Amino acid sequence: MITKKDTIRSHYLPLKEGKAQSETSFYINFVSMLIGVLALVVCRHFGYKDYTNLFILFAGIITVSIVSLEYIFFPRTAPLRQWKILRKVNWKRVFYKEVALLASFGVIAFFYFVLPMFSYNDFTLQYFPFLKKIVPWIMLGSVFYFALMDKIDPEVKDDYYKVGYAITHLKKTMTKFEFGNYVRSWIVKAFWLSLMQPAMIVKIRWLITYNWEMMKDGPVEWFWTANVIVFFMDLTFASIGYMMGLKLFNTQTRTAEPTLFGWTVAIMCYWPFWQNLFYPFFLKHEGPGWLKTFETGSVMFWCCFVIIIIMELLYALATISAGIHFSNVTYRGLWRTGLYRYTKHPAYVFKNISWWFLFLPFMWTDASKAFRCSVLLFGLNIVYYLRARTEERHLSHYPEYEAYALEMNEKSIFRWCAKILPFLKYKPLPKDKRLF
Repeated sequence: MITKKDTIRSHYLPLKEGKAQSETSFYINFVSMLIGVLALVVCRHFGYKDYTNLFILFAGIITVSIVSLEYIFFPRTAPLRQWKILRKVNWKRVFYKEVALLASFGVIAFFYFVLPMFSYNDFTLQYFPFLKKIVPWIMLGSVFYFALMDKIDPEVKDDYYKVGYAITHLKKTMTKFEFGNYVRSWIVKAFWLSLMQPAMIVKIRWLITYNWEMMKDGPVEWFWTANVIVFFMDLTFASIGYMMGLKLFNTQTRTAEPTLFGWTVAIMCYWPFWQNLFYPFFLKHEGPGWLKTFETGSVMFWCCFVIIIIMELLYALATISAGIHFSNVTYRGLWRTGLYRYTKHPAYVFKNISWWFLFLPFMWTDASKAFRCSVLLFGLNIVYYLRARTEERHLSHYPEYEAYALEMNEKSIFRWCAKILPFLKYKPLPKDKRLF
């Protein structure tokens, strides 16, 4: 349990007239996405073959465009405008931080090498060429980055410093929660980036090599093409978000989910836990599916087609709303832009709605099977409800999120649900359990 004695960085933007401010802009993120797509079109024209390098280029273009546009259009709140030179570089502090970074990479590399889910899986093996290319540049760039932050950051003895000092001097420098938070933050990066980046590479490869003449095959091909494009947008910001946890841009992890239950309901929704454990043995909600249930071109076919694509598009737009702040089970700043202006958990809501139309578990001719599969899909919906609740409890330690969530009680497009089911209404943490 988090206590008030534990040190966690406060929010970046203050509350304005009691209203929480967003630390990212949907419009800037969306324009940056378009700039990235333009870069992808150029690469398609020239027949770019090294998709790992292309992803690095793509991530760089997205990040630079977001930071640049924020700097130009929102000068008062742009992160780069907030920094001032405070002191000369202390290279001993930089050294301690380098030790911490190298040690973190070393521990992650050990688990990547040892655990079969990383070292013997064809999907995650695609991730390692990316690491081999980018890690040396990260280590080189980190020297300049830590030196810069040593000049401008008021908090010079941050977690990296404390970990590096503890390693080199064999002394305790952090509270139990601080160290746990540091470790959990790196686990988030190591686990989710290993899933998102290979999936992103697959989508890039598809978009560059796809023969658009195949669109003549009809609406089923249109659906799968739209599906890839939508999840390409989602995976773009998911992948870049995990890479860009930098305090310079105010995208650093402030805290990672502190409870085991919160982690459990999150990771059970991802490979390998979902495909190999929770789905086949507990929540196998297979259905006949809309493509098999309805005749191609029928009214019901087109209804499902449109609803599924719209729900998936809204899900992707929710990820874009977070921009380079995106991350699971962490707090990296408040998002109240884009779809988050209308509901607290748009990604979860629209993703779960899409599954009901995608799988149609209630359409089995066998009534008992239809009932069982519907109950199991509803069970998955409950898992995502629990994810939402554990996230709310975690983020409620921050006053800006509490203000935002209370505002959503009155303004959310789903506020009517809370009138029917009062337990859905957000309730702040008791004062004796809050940090601030």
